Amino acid sequence: MRHQAALYVIGLLTQHEAHCFELHLEDCPICRAELSKLLLTSSQIGLAVKEEEPPQGLRERLAAHIDLSRRDQPLSDLPEKHEPAYIPSSDEPVKTQKPGIKTEPAKKIFSIPVAAPMPYPPRSRKAVFFIHAFIYAILAALGAYAFYLWQNVEKEIFELHSRIAVAEANRVDLTRQLESQREDMEKLERFQEMFHNPSVRVARLKGRPSSPNQTGAVMWNTLTGDITVIGTFDPVPEGMVYQFWFSASSERIYVGRLTSDRNGRILTTVKLNQYSLTASSGITAIMTLESENDLSSRADPATSWVASGKIE
Repeated sequence: MRHQAALYVIGLLTQHEAHCFELHLEDCPICRAELSKLLLTSSQIGLAVKEEEPPQGLRERLAAHIDLSRRDQPLSDLPEKHEPAYIPSSDEPVKTQKPGIKTEPAKKIFSIPVAAPMPYPPRSRKAVFFIHAFIYAILAALGAYAFYLWQNVEKEIFELHSRIAVAEANRVDLTRQLESQREDMEKLERFQEMFHNPSVRVARLKGRPSSPNQTGAVMWNTLTGDITVIGTFDPVPEGMVYQFWFSASSERIYVGRLTSDRNGRILTTVKLNQYSLTASSGITAIMTLESENDLSSRADPATSWVASGKIE
């Protein structure tokens, strides 16, 4: 086995031969001593040669050659590196096994082969297609859901705008009604003041026998000439107006036009300033329903009067 020591040192033994030689070294001190000498000699071989400067580019070419050979050679074909077991030098005393005494075998140093990394299996075109289709389906579903949410938000915004428009219209209508009621309240306050004024004369308007529900009142301030008419009458037909007259003895005096709402309610103040009348003259207040264009051609009220009453 001594001839294998030199081959073992320079690494020319196979894995099986090197393993068998290492087992032999545990029981053969002669081979261990020979191996120690060879190891010492191989470590000093490099010192026996004259040092020379390597040519330029040798390191780069050598590294490129090694890299290229590693790329071309598969991992499974790479030779496994075996490190020799620890062999004591020739100067160290060799321990022999004495009878009856057990000695521990020399520890061996073995290299652990590193497994080559397993490459990921390549995906097929069909698998890639299904992955892309799944991603696109998710994106499409998210887009449809976002569009659905956007439509709902737009619908809610439109409904809110519609409610705001209706509320604004109701507010404007209520404002007009409040203004109208405020004006009516002011007129009623003036009516109350006139009712308690001693210079005011009052006449109660009564409807014709065919329409007894048409009633009202007339308040005439003899000092200022203001005449206030209040009452509830039939709605005014289109093209017709309510007119107010005073009848004193054989004279008919036109006082003015009475304004009514769509329900026929009247609360109007007109002024009598061109005639001098007294309450003791037996004046009668007459309310008629006439055409808007009929008053300019005559000075007497129409025979179809609506309501009348004596000034008290």
